[in-house]
Amino acid sequence: MTTVREHAEQYFRGWNGQDAEGLRTLFDPGVTFRGPMGVAHGPDECVAGLLGMRRGFLDEVVVERLLVEDEEAITWFTMRTRIEGLDPFPVANRLHVGPRGIDRIRVVFDPRDLLAALAG
Repeated sequence: MTTVREHAEQYFRGWNGQDAEGLRTLFDPGVTFRGPMGVAHGPDECVAGLLGMRRGFLDEVVVERLLVEDEEAITWFTMRTRIEGLDPFPVANRLHVGPRGIDRIRVVFDPRDLLAALAG
């Protein structure tokens, strides 16, 4: 059985590595994502959102701290983009792992600089 920590570590490795199938295997069929950039329901939407960011503007995610308690992992990471002039910025991520995998993802960060940079 995969631990909550292993789920979180594999999630970030899959995201950085653009591993769609690896990510998909981590998700419960009913997984939901909510964050400043939108919402997603189900593994396909979650994978599409993560990899869409990775292919579009995201250079890498650098995990600074990963804390696990019971069925939840809280991760503080730095998002580095390929957008000129946009400094790396901090993000907090909360994953809940149920019996069938990651079933809830919540993300918080201040999106103002990113949105302004994307708007050009």
